[in-house]
Amino acid sequence: MRKTEQYLIDTADQCIRLARAGREMAADLEAMSNELMAKAVELDTVRQRDEQRPVPDRKAQAK
Repeated sequence: MRKTEQYLIDTADQCIRLARAGREMAADLEAMSNELMAKAVELDTVRQRDEQRPVPDRKAQAK
């Protein structure tokens, strides 16, 4: 096989590997994004719940 043909085959193989790696990275990034969004919602829910709780009266506690 000539060098040109081998180069083209090797380059095509490399393109396939990079495309697969890109898809895997995209899937990993999407999963990370989902996890971060879920954590943000969880923290926001806790914050809202804490804001709705009545603040204890310190004077009443001191008695």
